[in-house]
Amino acid sequence: MDATQIRVETSDGVRLHVTDSGRGAPVLFLHEYAGDHRSWARQVADLGTDHRCLTYAARGYLPSDVPTTPSAYSWQRAVADAVDVLDALDVDSAHVVGLSMGGYTAVQLGLHHPDRVRSILAASVGSGSDPATREAYLAETRVVAEQLRSRGAAFVGRRMAEGPSRVQLKARDLPAWQGMVDQFAEHSVEGLAHTIVEVQGRRPALHDLTAELGALRVPLFVVTGDEDEACLSTGLLLKRTVPACGLAVLPNSGHVPNLEDPGLFDDLVRRFVRSVGAGTWPERDPRSKATLQFDLDRAESVAG
Repeated sequence: MDATQIRVETSDGVRLHVTDSGRGAPVLFLHEYAGDHRSWARQVADLGTDHRCLTYAARGYLPSDVPTTPSAYSWQRAVADAVDVLDALDVDSAHVVGLSMGGYTAVQLGLHHPDRVRSILAASVGSGSDPATREAYLAETRVVAEQLRSRGAAFVGRRMAEGPSRVQLKARDLPAWQGMVDQFAEHSVEGLAHTIVEVQGRRPALHDLTAELGALRVPLFVVTGDEDEACLSTGLLLKRTVPACGLAVLPNSGHVPNLEDPGLFDDLVRRFVRSVGAGTWPERDPRSKATLQFDLDRAESVAG
């Protein structure tokens, strides 16, 4: 499959490394904090046979530029970067697939630029959003930044990879797990530190955006692992809040389902994109939100 690698200059002058490959309906992939554009290699190899696959390394991730000032990083800037990439590639709108940090950007892209988004698949989205764990999450972003600067990316990457939502990948596909560890060690310490403090640590919690999410009309598919404790409650929140949201909870899975089971993940992407293209992805019937199994009183009043 032919792939074109280009440098896209954003509206604030940061150059992003972008890869454009395949043909068909465009799919824009947005990577997670611990990954980069290479994290999507298996998806591009598979889905690129019938989709135009667009990947890029976010600002702060080599070979994209690594701005040195903290003010160059924010969740708003991450959304603007995605739009800049679409503009540079002359893509009016795309299906957007985001993982974790990329999933958050994808949701915000749908909220702020719905005309540029055909659909959103947000995988492992919502770390740090649940009010019960938010303070601990925010504190951890500062600890990670300090550890990156004092002990380096290789140390932090190894500790992260042994964490509660990554051990699933290690058990399932050791070479893929090791590849994740090795790639993290190659990242810029400053880029990672600025990203986790300024992007991850300052973004609004999705749990605080229910009014905006309730008005989102872009088809949304949330995919989460059943062992990804940091994201499960947010997946349910999105399902219950966004009108056209589907939720898939994958068994015995952690935070990186695109690496843990690429075949399953690619099948979910392909079926979702096909359904959206055919106009068959539904909005939720409000009657399904009743908590009683039969809800006979409501049914009787409707019948009467």
